[in-house]
Amino acid sequence: MVTKTSEKKLAIIGVGPRGLSALEQFYHTLMQRNHQIKITTTLFETSENLGSGSVWNINQPNSNWLNISERALQNLKGRPEIKIKEISIPAFPSYTHWLPENERELPNKSPDRFPPRNKLGHYLHERFDTIAKPLLAHDLISIKKTQIERIDFNQEEFALYDCEGLIETFDEVVLTIGHQPTELSSQLKKFKEHSQNKAQIVFYDEPYPVTRIIENSQISSESTVAIRGFGLAMIDVMRALTIERGGSFKTLDKKTLACNYAPSESTPRKIVPFSLDGLPLAPKPHSSEIDEQYKPTEQEITNFKQIVSEAASGKRNVSGNDFLKNAIAKIAARVYNDLGASRYDMGTDIEELKEVAIKWLDDEHFQHKTLLSTKMETIDIIERYVNMALNLTPISLDYCIGQIWHHCQPSWYEAFSHADMNDDDIAKTIALHERLKRFSYGPPVESMQQILALIRAGVLDLDFLSDPEINITKDGWLIKKNDNSVSTNIMINSVLDAPKLLKVISPIIIDLLKKDYVEPVHSELGIETNANGLIKSSEKNEPIIPLAILGRLAKGSVVGVDAILECFGERITNWAEGAVFRLTSNK
Repeated sequence: MVTKTSEKKLAIIGVGPRGLSALEQFYHTLMQRNHQIKITTTLFETSENLGSGSVWNINQPNSNWLNISERALQNLKGRPEIKIKEISIPAFPSYTHWLPENERELPNKSPDRFPPRNKLGHYLHERFDTIAKPLLAHDLISIKKTQIERIDFNQEEFALYDCEGLIETFDEVVLTIGHQPTELSSQLKKFKEHSQNKAQIVFYDEPYPVTRIIENSQISSESTVAIRGFGLAMIDVMRALTIERGGSFKTLDKKTLACNYAPSESTPRKIVPFSLDGLPLAPKPHSSEIDEQYKPTEQEITNFKQIVSEAASGKRNVSGNDFLKNAIAKIAARVYNDLGASRYDMGTDIEELKEVAIKWLDDEHFQHKTLLSTKMETIDIIERYVNMALNLTPISLDYCIGQIWHHCQPSWYEAFSHADMNDDDIAKTIALHERLKRFSYGPPVESMQQILALIRAGVLDLDFLSDPEINITKDGWLIKKNDNSVSTNIMINSVLDAPKLLKVISPIIIDLLKKDYVEPVHSELGIETNANGLIKSSEKNEPIIPLAILGRLAKGSVVGVDAILECFGERITNWAEGAVFRLTSNK
């Protein structure tokens, strides 16, 4: 007879890449521990795309590209073989070794590849299948396609509920859910209310899935489509409106990927993006060889990591994010100085470069001869950044800083997570990282060349890009900027909200907040957790509720929450070690 103490149950809520990684790490850790307890795992996921989640959905169109190169995905390691008693879970290759043999090697001078996101989705889905099948065959896991809306805890076990009531009780629960719906801004609420029950007005409060845009019959060659936001999701929406509706981009130069745009009978006449600051993204360096010039030395990375670690641990007195600005600026001054003839300006010494870098990190509109002016026309800024990414024009200090930060990010993720700092200082430090994403998370050169082609074709209209006035009209919206105006009846929001815990409106998070099970690191951030993923309690005398949160919802406690490589990083390993210990201990 199996007793309560000889059988334990684990629940993993959300089975995208982090849920997959949690499942793998749990059983890999379990393999290394001698125990006599039977542990079963229940996976809760409403999507059909187990392992890949919504971001890497295998059914999304090919026009949704990866924003991480296949070269960078060399760091997505495989899974070793796992043996637990009579059960054998096969090894699964790294992403690079999963690729066809002719795609595995890429010379340094060759342009980086950014394939469709569904390609990585297929890798993740196949990886999930190969661990799930043997575990399902031995009744060690079960999969339930329902949404958990409520969690109760009675000091011994968790009770999970969906919309119909109690499902089951569990000894250990981990949330690995990704992007959650958030409360709409006042502007979006007005837009949504305005569009309701009006057939002639189209409004999408989020960009995904883009298939809705592709299939919308109200969009025609006479349409003007407004897009709120000018970031990465805007590019997906842009391609959904053009390529996926029959338009095409013809490459004019294979080296630079410059192109022309040809519309179709179904593509909109005009696309009008707008954002608060109107600043464009800067593309990534086009190849590994070009990117190499921005890499800090090993010693610089070691020093950088030490500075961040000391600040995060409280060993270094900090004020706001100054420690991070100074650390970045020191590296940037050296790297930029070493660019020599490739520099935007040759007459600025290292000390002045460091001062300029700090001032620019404090204010991206700061003007200096080493910096690309934000007062330039947007098309000129994009063209300059594209040529910098191609190494065809002198490099500005701001572009250089952005690429340096890209190389520093992994060390920052590791050193800054679970920082023991003032909440406001944590928020300011993360805000700086978010601002630098315009460079460090920039798109491929080809994406920006497509934007340029649409501008030159008169389709992408940048006249309203920076914080325009938007008025609601009977038939839609009137967008005004300076002396220009444009009317539209189709509005698409492409701004993906940050994971601010207090703004999340999914039932499970509302429930956890109501019970005081979770609290934010800061009002602008996510759930406060320990290094092992367990939520923190503000009352030191209270026991920590053994609920684990991994990933996006823990932003602030951890950083790098949107990076695919972080889904398979040490945070998951730390959780798995703790979960296995708790479930196999004789308590």
